[in-house]
Amino acid sequence: MFNIKQNSTKKNLVPKSKIPIAYLIDYIKEGFNISDFIASYPWVKRKNVEKALEEIKNREFTSGYAI
Repeated sequence: MFNIKQNSTKKNLVPKSKIPIAYLIDYIKEGFNISDFIASYPWVKRKNVEKALEEIKNREFTSGYAI
């Protein structure tokens, strides 16, 4: 059961990082762009941020995912 929770939690992170997708959404809502996000989190690669944005578009994103 622990593995299920761990995998579920990883889906809520920007790929290959420990940054919650909710942080990325907050940046976008505030009018910032991907470059601004990467400037704040320089260890995150652009392609991983783009993957997170694709995932958001491909599923219904609710506050339950952001926790």
